[in-house]
Amino acid sequence: MSSTNLAENALTARLRDRLNLESTKLWLEPFFDPVTQTPKDAEVIALGSRYAVELELAESEVIQCMFALQRHAIEKIAERETFKSTGQATIRIRYSGQLTADEKKVALNVPKLTLTLSTINGKDLKDTIAAKLNVAGNRLKLISAGRVIDENKMLEAQNLKNGSQIMALFISTDKETYQETEDRFKQLEDIKDSADYLASSERSDVYSLQVADQSGKPLDLPEAERKALAVALALHDKGRSALKIKDFSKALVFLLEADTVYSQCQSQLLEMVDNYGLLNLDIAWCYLSLQSIAELPEAESRLQKCERALKRSYGEDMERVVALKGSTGWEAALFVRLHLLQAIAAYHLGQIEKSRFLMTRAETELGRLKVSDDKLAELINMGYKEDESRMALRATYGDASSAVDWIIRRREEKLQIKQQEKENRQKRKLQKQLGNCDNGQPINTRLFLQMKEMGFSPTMVTFALRRANNDMNIAIQLLGDNDFLRQARENIVIPSTQDGPSTSSAATAEAIAAASAVAEQVRPTASQQELLQNLADQLFENNLLDEFSMMNEAEKEKSQKAYESLSKDTCSESEYIDLTLSAEAEYLEHYKTLIITIQ
Repeated sequence: MSSTNLAENALTARLRDRLNLESTKLWLEPFFDPVTQTPKDAEVIALGSRYAVELELAESEVIQCMFALQRHAIEKIAERETFKSTGQATIRIRYSGQLTADEKKVALNVPKLTLTLSTINGKDLKDTIAAKLNVAGNRLKLISAGRVIDENKMLEAQNLKNGSQIMALFISTDKETYQETEDRFKQLEDIKDSADYLASSERSDVYSLQVADQSGKPLDLPEAERKALAVALALHDKGRSALKIKDFSKALVFLLEADTVYSQCQSQLLEMVDNYGLLNLDIAWCYLSLQSIAELPEAESRLQKCERALKRSYGEDMERVVALKGSTGWEAALFVRLHLLQAIAAYHLGQIEKSRFLMTRAETELGRLKVSDDKLAELINMGYKEDESRMALRATYGDASSAVDWIIRRREEKLQIKQQEKENRQKRKLQKQLGNCDNGQPINTRLFLQMKEMGFSPTMVTFALRRANNDMNIAIQLLGDNDFLRQARENIVIPSTQDGPSTSSAATAEAIAAASAVAEQVRPTASQQELLQNLADQLFENNLLDEFSMMNEAEKEKSQKAYESLSKDTCSESEYIDLTLSAEAEYLEHYKTLIITIQ
């Protein structure tokens, strides 16, 4: 969108606010003749001239805008009357994404459609728009009120109403890029299915989606909400990956899909996590990047949610994040983007003073985050990567010595997190392998490991803790009871290698074969039962080392495919925002120039 159009948009917003403040209705007397159904030009011009003087604006531009506002209001009244009498609703269309010059010209002639919402589904609407623009239907994604329009549902069921606005998002016309993008959109449902599959509590912990707090501790949530949150986070991550490569059309679709899934969670939960606030920030950034100014009212609401989330998580003055992490580099960049977007939204809503204040605030914050090229080169020459060097200098406010310490500490933290994730995965796997006590309570993994370290058989410890319902003293007594040991050994079950667990370890397969040969005897002798126990212990230990031991081949293949689908092209939480903040700086200078023109 050009600077001229942006300025016109801001002027319209200011005049609309002024009209609302004075309760002036341009579609009524004295500005409109209800008999002749024509505007009274003199009265509109007089009012426009007064506003031009009071707001210190160009008179000709104000008057032209006043007539445009009047025409728009009269059109909306006529559309409402048509809807009441015929049921035909008017849907207004905004176009965004990658359009050719010719497509933009055609799109200007299709600003709205009239249709019956109860009989038209999303695909019908998309095909209609595509036909009018003479483009392929699969080049379009339709978005309304922050939701991707479902092609299989009626428009009325998706809360579209008379006067609703939709955004028609275009995919690139370049043949190679088009096919690639189209393929990625087709993968959207696959990614949602993969995330849903891996989020299931029944999935193996080799490939799984876990929901944890900022310290890495898993959140104790109801199953439905835990799955919804895991799927939403996965979709959000895909959207961030698209943001990183500036594929804003793709990013917006994934982010809005994540928003839809988030809506399945209770509002109290969304208030607890900052991820939802950051999602709203990312969606607003997409709207700006796609120059979809018509979505700014919705973006403003999203920015308010983001601001509440950031202040709740990081504190009013970032004091919490400083206390927890010792730095404010990435988090401070989020506030730059937030305040810049709020300033831009305020500008387009005609709130010029608010916009000017927020713009100054964003500029000050951006200035604090600038990194010296000399210091950056110094760290790079020391062997550190550019991204981590820039982030370190930002986090330490340009102190090169502290930045080196920051990088070393951050690398150590990453290793610790990776090791902790591995340990947590092993604990979850062990828990599944142990099963439950007789009373239904999960066998305590800590007690199991303690007793195993005492030298007891892991297989017998499992039986003892199950019978003792996690009472360690009783379990130890049972392990000294020969009758209990004999009964436990009689109940040892060795899994079959046919249609059973994956056996990636040769030792595991050998143990199963040997144990199965003993178990095939009708009544194994005491010595054979002891041998069976020893083989079961070996199998138990091998299974703990073999991450895939509790998965059959079909599940392993499906889980691996789902994991690869989600992990491809992902980025960490702090990597998707350009560390140079060059885009933020460009938008800041652009809108500062626009604001300067307003006295």
